Order: sequence, then C-alpha cells, then structure tokens
Amino acid sequence: MFYITFHGGSVGSAINNVHIYDVIDGSPTCVSSAALQTPKGSPKLSELRDLVFGPAGNLYVVNGYKDASQVLVYDGSADADHSHAYLGIYADAKVSDGIVHPFALAFDGDGNGYLASQDSNVVTGLQPPRAGRRSRALAVAAALQAEKGKRFLKGTVVASSVGKLPASPARPPSNHPQPAGLAVLTEPDPSKKHRKRKKVSHSVRDVIVCGNSLYVADEPGNAVKIYDLGGGKTQGQLQGQIADAQFLRAPVHLLANGEHLYIGSSATDTILQYRLSTGELKTVLSGIKTISGMCCDTAGNFYVASRDDKAIYRCGADFSEPRPFITGLQDNPEFVVFTAS
Repeated sequence: MFYITFHGGSVGSAINNVHIYDVIDGSPTCVSSAALQTPKGSPKLSELRDLVFGPAGNLYVVNGYKDASQVLVYDGSADADHSHAYLGIYADAKVSDGIVHPFALAFDGDGNGYLASQDSNVVTGLQPPRAGRRSRALAVAAALQAEKGKRFLKGTVVASSVGKLPASPARPPSNHPQPAGLAVLTEPDPSKKHRKRKKVSHSVRDVIVCGNSLYVADEPGNAVKIYDLGGGKTQGQLQGQIADAQFLRAPVHLLANGEHLYIGSSATDTILQYRLSTGELKTVLSGIKTISGMCCDTAGNFYVASRDDKAIYRCGADFSEPRPFITGLQDNPEFVVFTAS
C-alpha cells in the first residue's frame, strides 16, 4: 500500500486527505481517497504533510495548515474500506509554542518525537504519545540550555539562527547562530492593513532519526545537519553536516533505508545517497522535477514523487531509469509512504 499526502489548501483542486494506492493486477489503483476518518468534532484537515507509522503501530499525520498546526493520531490498522479511525491530537501549539506550520515528524527508538515546524524554524522534541491525550514537550536540548542568558521555545532540540520571525511569540526566542542554528529566509507578505508584513519563505524541512543522531534538512542552508540525540551535555549539539555545493541545494525530503540516507535536492532535481557508516555521498538519480516524498517497497524498488509532474516514479534497487508509476494526480504530492500491510 502507498499512502500519499498532497499540498492541499483552499484551491479548487486541492486534496486535503490521504490517498491510498494498492497494486492490483499489476497496476497501481486508488483504493481510498479519504483514508483519514473525519468524525464530528475532529480537526479540519488541510495541507497534510508527513505521515508516519509510529509508536503503538498508530498512524501519525502532520496537519500543516497554519491555523491548525497539529499532529493527529489515527488507528494504524485500516478498516475494511481502507480508512483509519481518528484517535486524537498528539501535539499542537498547546504542547509547545514552537509548533507553527509543521512539516515533518520522526520518532526515536524510545518513542520520543521530533517535529520540524517551518514558521518557527525549529525542531521540537516530544515525549512518547499518551493514549487519548496530547504529548508533552521534552526539555530544551542540553546543548542549548548550556548557552547562558539565552531563551528557546519550549521543547526545542534544534534552534533557528534567527529567533524573531513573523510567527514568533511576543517574547521571541534567542538567535542560535549558524552552522548549529538553522538558516531561514523571509519575504514580503503585505496586506492593506500590514504593508510591512513578512512571512517565512524557506526554512527547516524533513527530519529523520538514525541511531542516536537526528538528520535535519536545512533547505535555505543547502545542507543536511546532524545533531546528537544521546544523553548528557552534548544532546542537541551539531555533530556535522552533509553538503555539496554542486549537487546538494535546497534539500527538502529525506529517506532512511538500510545503511543509506537519501536526500532530495529540490534545486538540482537530484537524489543523493549518503552512506551512514562512511559519509560517502553520491548522486543516484537526476532529472525528476521538484522532488518531494520518497519511499522503498519490500522488494527494494525506489519511489519518488514529483510535485510539478503530479506523479510518482519508480526505479529498481539499482537506480535504473525511473518510470512513471502513478500519474495524473489532481494535486501536488508531498509525502509518500509504503507499508506492506
């Protein structure tokens, strides 16, 4: 089964639910265009982003719409109609003031969550899910706490290089200079009442946990940054970064598979393969426009979504020439996840 989220929003062609595709008689077939149940009283779905099968086998979905800014929880086992029952809210702004326009979520081996939010440009640490209740924020990372006289948003594991952003609270967090702090860009967003208003245009994107390290796509910084998740004084400390001036620009999506991390370089239309054990970096695919989500199936086939083409492409484990797999999507695909169940 392939689960797909879309850009969504309020335009006519927007898709604000998860679609599920299954391979039937050799062809991918949409078996559900409303995989997330929406009972009365449940949050409005809009601009869905990352989706993760996480702790307790449940399905966690980032509801990225700015006025929502939530991570929602669904039963990980689908009903007969391929839909998932709504269970509650895992995290939102009530948990941390750093959760503003969230994009991506990852869990570590202890069930702690790490949520990247675009408009605050931080990664927020979250305690393991609690059945029927919101999570709580983890303590601010030890490496940040060690910076005397500085203030960070609740639960911050990775901080922004610029603390005062358009969506910041009245008392904004402190700056955390690069390279440890995440790069961020803003642009004018004027209105009749607020002619000098700005908005965040490029900021933190995907996050992945591998072992005791957190890999963070710093889109405007043109790098994937690696932070320590181990205990002690180095928690949240920058361990290194993956960068290549020629081929790695504006990374957005990440995928961990086996001994490799795959990086979607949206500005160069390339996918890079990073060997976790040695740090070897090489390009494995090129030419796919506006790369978004990636996944692998149990046979080792590699799948990548293209926003501009509104399509999902497939290639073999040897990264042979990618072929169209799902085409004619009505909206720009964001994340794609494969599950064998």
